Amino acid sequence: MTVRRPIQRFYTEPAPMNKLGKPHLQVVRSISVGQAPNIPDTDGVNEMLAKAGPSATLKDVARGILDRLVERPELEVQVEEILFLKDCLGASLEWLCSLAASDGAACFKRPLLWSGWCSRCDCEAKDYLMIYTKQVNANSCPGTPGSRSRTPSVAFSRPPSWESLDANILEDFDKWDFDSFQLSEATKGSPLHFAGWKALGGFLGEEPSDVFLEMERTSRFLEAVEDMYARQDTVLYHNNVHAADVTQCVHALLLQFGFAAYFDQLSILALLLGAIVHDMGHDGRTNSYHANVCDDIALTYNDISVLENMHISKTFKLMHSDPSTNILEGFKLEHRNRLRKEMVEVVLGTDMSSHFGNVADFKTLIEKLGSDPAEWHHEPKAMSALRVMVLHAMDISNPAKVLPLSDKWSDLLRQEFFLQGDEEKRLGLPISPLCDRETVRFASSQVGFFTIIVQPTFTLMAELQHRVKDVLLTHLQTNTEAWEARKRKEQLGLEISQALPLLKIRPLESTELTDLAVFPDTGACLFSPSRGGSTRDVPCDSQSHGQPRVPAVQRNVEDVEGSDDETALAALAALACCASVEAQVAKGFHKNRPAAPAEAFALFY
Repeated sequence: MTVRRPIQRFYTEPAPMNKLGKPHLQVVRSISVGQAPNIPDTDGVNEMLAKAGPSATLKDVARGILDRLVERPELEVQVEEILFLKDCLGASLEWLCSLAASDGAACFKRPLLWSGWCSRCDCEAKDYLMIYTKQVNANSCPGTPGSRSRTPSVAFSRPPSWESLDANILEDFDKWDFDSFQLSEATKGSPLHFAGWKALGGFLGEEPSDVFLEMERTSRFLEAVEDMYARQDTVLYHNNVHAADVTQCVHALLLQFGFAAYFDQLSILALLLGAIVHDMGHDGRTNSYHANVCDDIALTYNDISVLENMHISKTFKLMHSDPSTNILEGFKLEHRNRLRKEMVEVVLGTDMSSHFGNVADFKTLIEKLGSDPAEWHHEPKAMSALRVMVLHAMDISNPAKVLPLSDKWSDLLRQEFFLQGDEEKRLGLPISPLCDRETVRFASSQVGFFTIIVQPTFTLMAELQHRVKDVLLTHLQTNTEAWEARKRKEQLGLEISQALPLLKIRPLESTELTDLAVFPDTGACLFSPSRGGSTRDVPCDSQSHGQPRVPAVQRNVEDVEGSDDETALAALAALACCASVEAQVAKGFHKNRPAAPAEAFALFY
């Protein structure tokens, strides 16, 4: 049997005495690059380690500190413990669990692949540290051997509305079916500030560097970015709530579906920042609209990915013009340039005009390189395609949410499209696809979007992580079936509306009606007259101007309510026949459908 060697090697050495006069359990050092968090030399930590024994890990230390801070707020806050928690938030959960802890000892860790994608412990720690706004005095922090110098923590004040956030919102932020509409309401219209802060939590530090984003700059950056997004009262879909939703989706995909394992720290930061800014400044109009009106941004970007170029350009102009928002301050030039390059590529990749090419290229990459992107790092183009696919997929992920959320997003997008169509009609421009409220068949377009655009995209994503199939594709299938049913009703309504001009019948008086069956999606009704009769005996009278009366029916309308569309159309065809419409019209209308029943139904539209 082959024994797999551990990636990291450890060695032990005798440990000095701690300040309680007891020997340290052991000092464990990893032969890697970079310095680990220094375990606080405080009474609370030392007592915990003495009880825990040699099996204690760094995660156990962090968990113990956090429990004590949360459960016993009356205790004095130890600065060393706060700094240790912050350092732990910058490490992976697997690493924290793999290193034995020695109270007061320093360890060494490998370079980080991703900061902060850890357990619920980390989420709670982030929440606690965000509440902890007291200024930390660097001089009050006793130095320890090998510890890096620190500057005072920036006193960071969250918006007041955050303090009263429902605990479920905080807990659910990592989940796929997180409700960004509830977040918007809870944060009083600032969902992006919150979503960005939560998603970037693993990168937040005391001072800007190639590992951390400085907290105050990050807060100002998020606030400025959200201010450049439209709100729901002006742009129905492409607003700050949508940006918060896509940011949370990228966060959840990385955290819950394992995609974080494929990227290094800078690429994950590029994806999260790209999600935050990907629609900044969107005005609720499409690229084709801007090209047709030939406005400033269309002229600036030569009709090529007009909006996407504008979004990412505004991002870097903001940081350049307002240094207080420049979150990349302190990054090495090579890292800053790479981060900018990757942010540009993922934001431009959200242009739907490049969808089919991107999906085809990505499918080819999987066929060539296999379905484990961990093996793609020697192929820069493959990693670029993966980053683009992650943000693009999350940008079109509404159909893969639970049906109520998916429907809400779909309705907002439909209304935004119709408003553009109204404006195009007013300006005498060609009305863009899906934008003509008088002719669009929205259910049909949704089925097409789900099956032609979204389903192939997530099928490829599922080849990389099977849980995508279990969750996202399952939701997508359920929602597609719902829209297929709506499409059938929509088609029925269309056929009925086309047939109505051919039916030379009079509407029945209200006194002649008994039961009424309403089709809300079409505005059509099926009803039965109050008196019986025969379809073979259709009397005429002077009031009907020689036209046959609507034939009576011998069964109640409840027999039709809840029946399938085939029955309803069969009834309509029978009505057409008995109303002296040409037989071939009725036959054509009812082609390939069951024969019309003997009883007919009157239709009032």
